[in-house]
Parts: sequence; C-alpha cells; structure tokens
Amino acid sequence: MIGTTQSLAGHLLIAMPNLADPNFWQAVVLLGVHSDDEGAFGLIINRTLDVDLREVLLELGEETAPGDFPEVFGGGPVQPSNGFVLFERGQNQVADDEIAIAESIVISGSTETLTRLTQEVGNTRYFLLLGYAGWHPGQLEREIEENSWVIAPFDTSIIFEVPVEERWAAALKSIGIDPGTLVDAGSTEPS
Repeated sequence: MIGTTQSLAGHLLIAMPNLADPNFWQAVVLLGVHSDDEGAFGLIINRTLDVDLREVLLELGEETAPGDFPEVFGGGPVQPSNGFVLFERGQNQVADDEIAIAESIVISGSTETLTRLTQEVGNTRYFLLLGYAGWHPGQLEREIEENSWVIAPFDTSIIFEVPVEERWAAALKSIGIDPGTLVDAGSTEPS
C-alpha cells in the first residue's frame, strides 16, 4: 500500500481493462490532490461532452468573443454541475483557489479564471471540465492494488497535444505498456 510519504498528486491514473465502472472505462485521470487524510481528487482528461463552451459562458452571464473555443470535458461522475479549468499558467503565482499540478499546469474552480482565459488573446491552452473523480482515504490505494489503475508521470503533451481519442493509449505507451497486449477481464465499453 502507498504510504504517507508518496503522494500521487500530479500523476496520471490510467484505467486498466478490468476496471468495471463504466465511468472510468479507458479513462486517463490527472490527479490534483492525493493524501492519506483527504483521499484523492482528479479530472478525467479524455472524455469530451456534447457541450459548447459558449453556452456555458452565456449561462454564467459572460459575453463571448468570436473565435475558437476548446472542447468541454467530463471531468468525472461527481458533481457534474461543478466546473474546473485546467490551464497553462504564465508567470503569475498560483492563487489560493488553484491547484498547481506541475510547474506550468494549474487547476482552478474559479469562474473568473475561466472568463479570463476565454478573453485572453494568446497561446494559453486550457479546458473546462465538468465534474470530477474522487476517492475516499484509502480507496484509490485499494483500487491500485487490485490492478484497476496504473500510474504514469505527468506529461503535458498527453493533455494538450495528443488527440482525445488517443490519450489512453498514449498514456500507457508513456510507461512502456502496449495497449494491444492488455487482456480485458470482462469489462466492456459503456454504451
């Protein structure tokens, strides 16, 4: 079992074929928080939703500028009405309501952050994720021991450069696992 000194925050969780929960079939989860006391919090980074970001902004009372907006993701099955922004930060410090994942990647639950990112002109890459994945203390560790998940180091390119439908395979390949060699132990693709 993972001890108190080894947090998985900032790592990727990759669902294995034997994970029976359809919410996590071939999911790649970016862990933002992981501790013995708090459990774990993460965002699924390879599930797009049929939601237009412009509509979300209009519901928030924000004007939208012309241009392309990124896809909206289903961050997980818990509280799907709550949104989180995963983005590359610039030179700024991390605010109190943000979780630093890596030197340049941050998660925020702030609508102000979302609004700012949609209005900025530049190359800031970001996604809105609705909902999150959560585990009670000890739950994720048990699931890892049961081989429901494998862990990979964080890789910005998987999030921002690999097409969504290829992220699960790319995350596995990043740790030397060929997805074609995995045996499905009975779980099926959700319908």
